[in-house]
Amino acid sequence: MTGEPTSLAPAGPGLRRPAPRLRPPSFWEGATALPRGVRFLLERPRCWPAASTPVIVFIVLAVPVLWLSIGEFGPWLGRSLLPHAHTWYEESARLGLSWIAALAAAFVGLWLALLLSPALSAPALERLVRARELELGVPERAPQSFWVEVRCGLAAQLGGLLLALPLWLLYWALAALLPGAGLVLFPLQVLPLALGLAWNLLDYPLTLRGIRVRQRWALLRSRPGPILGFGAGLALLFWIPGAALVLLPAGVVAATEVAWRLLPDTLPDSGES
Repeated sequence: MTGEPTSLAPAGPGLRRPAPRLRPPSFWEGATALPRGVRFLLERPRCWPAASTPVIVFIVLAVPVLWLSIGEFGPWLGRSLLPHAHTWYEESARLGLSWIAALAAAFVGLWLALLLSPALSAPALERLVRARELELGVPERAPQSFWVEVRCGLAAQLGGLLLALPLWLLYWALAALLPGAGLVLFPLQVLPLALGLAWNLLDYPLTLRGIRVRQRWALLRSRPGPILGFGAGLALLFWIPGAALVLLPAGVVAATEVAWRLLPDTLPDSGES
């Protein structure tokens, strides 16, 4: 591991030098970055509207999903499959099919709403990134359009999934070939979750600063400890149902701190990626 990974800094004109670089974090400092992100938001009421956006977006998406699934789709499918129900058991079967269809549609729809909420909340999350950068002494960057910020949010979701999926597939394959080895292989199940979450959240500040994928891989190879610590700290809480969405703003703030403590002194002034 080298002390100054200056090869990660994009070269060319239009570069700025921020305040003196913060000391790179340790594994433990990466693991405890999320609580610091929570404290940052709690102490700054001006950040609360942006921090509440992911939950609000999810509710806005979830309410029509539930209404259409239970009030429209379920009954329609029941009538379509059993249009001539006359006896009590035919009516019961149609009612059962309607509820099964409604619950299945609601389940799929809520998952889609959960996956889309972070991407649609990306402009608000970008405000949190900027607020944390300001307090870290990071120079301002050029503002991005709404669609560029949404694209950054989608890229974050996809990047974390692409990083975690091969490791999960490896775990499932080994677990199938080696029955009873689940406890020994447990780290292979936790590692993709930690890496995927860390990559996902670090993507917000890195993409907005134009740090490309190959540079992020170099950063992961040169300083895996704090990144894995950050992901492990996220994984401890993000498995709780609903916690991922509620804690997403604090995670983005924490990722901004971790990113700027890992990156070299010089970064691009624009947000191109």
